Amino acid sequence: MITIKPVDENSVEACASLQCTPEQRQFTNSPIWSLLETAYTPLNQHCRLYAIYNEETVVGMVRLDFTLHDGYYEFTNLLIDQIHQRKHCATEAIRQIIDVFRKDGRFQLLRLHVAPENTAAVGLYRKLGFTYTHDTEDHVFHVYEYLL
Repeated sequence: MITIKPVDENSVEACASLQCTPEQRQFTNSPIWSLLETAYTPLNQHCRLYAIYNEETVVGMVRLDFTLHDGYYEFTNLLIDQIHQRKHCATEAIRQIIDVFRKDGRFQLLRLHVAPENTAAVGLYRKLGFTYTHDTEDHVFHVYEYLL
């Protein structure tokens, strides 16, 4: 069973050692960078890192942005360790992320920035009901939205 829990002293080491496939590295930050950025920059006032568990094993990590943007939530740096991919972990984690934001209740919109070349992520988000809305101003990312 997939669950998400805030990263804490029990999961930080496992999160730091997560690795995606070499092909995916261009699409996400390293887990160590995500941990440091969220702990030691002003992001820590707006975001929380969550460990993704399969039963008792940390299989991934994601950053949930609660108040970084006006009017919407965002999650970034979703990473499932390469040995746990293709087991529906990301699908179930995203469903739980949506539930966390719904329970928070401040906004009705969840927005993502996705590299169009990241076809696996694009397919996953579309399958879960995210809709392409526009490109970012620099045309590097596609923006997908989900109504909560």
